Amino acid sequence: MVLPRTMLIVLFFCQLIAHAADAMTVTPTQIEMTSTGRSSRGAIAVVNDGAGALAVELVVKKATLDEAGVPKASPAGDEFLIMPPQALIPPGATQNFRIQWLGEPLLEKSETFLVYVNQIPVKLPKQARSVQVVFGMGVMVNVAPPRGTPALEVVKTSVVTDANGRRHPTLTVFNPTNVHALFPQSTVQMSSGDWSASLSSGELAQTFGIGLVQPGHRRQFVLPVTLPPNVTLVRSSLEYRPKP
Repeated sequence: MVLPRTMLIVLFFCQLIAHAADAMTVTPTQIEMTSTGRSSRGAIAVVNDGAGALAVELVVKKATLDEAGVPKASPAGDEFLIMPPQALIPPGATQNFRIQWLGEPLLEKSETFLVYVNQIPVKLPKQARSVQVVFGMGVMVNVAPPRGTPALEVVKTSVVTDANGRRHPTLTVFNPTNVHALFPQSTVQMSSGDWSASLSSGELAQTFGIGLVQPGHRRQFVLPVTLPPNVTLVRSSLEYRPKP
């Protein structure tokens, strides 16, 4: 079978992107910090898994999440000191980037940032005929104020139908505090007549990852539960246990 030229080009680029994604490992993907004390510092480790040297730089953006959890990035100021800001990492080596909060020590409420580890394009020889694919990976950094305790309140429960016709309960929660809350640090109870179900903290973490709910914000979560045909209305309750 002979593939069309356009399909060959698409496959070529997919292979390049897959190769690039295999060339860098970034850990962790989430950092929890406070604006004062020892927790005002963190670190990001970048491993060069490729065969050639990897040039990267760290770029910080401020982030706001909408009710669906989609982040909107905006320019950040000088809230962080990152050392080093750029690095050339040899093949197989690990580079540690230190992050220090330089912003307001007495924050009024939590702030969220995305620290992007971006690959820097390498200058190619003029005679070289190749395509460079550069990429970046983001690390979410939440900075909490020195005082405050997060909380979550259930404000709405509804039912949605997915593309396969399966029905799932949705839970909308609100964070009334000045500290960001992580939804997976909860357990959820659901019931309707004789039917009931529950979701543990581990199950929520597996489905939603970080599950960030910023101060004064709402988040809607489609719960990983398939409702039986006779259930049309669901009651939900939430027990939130933030980790110290």
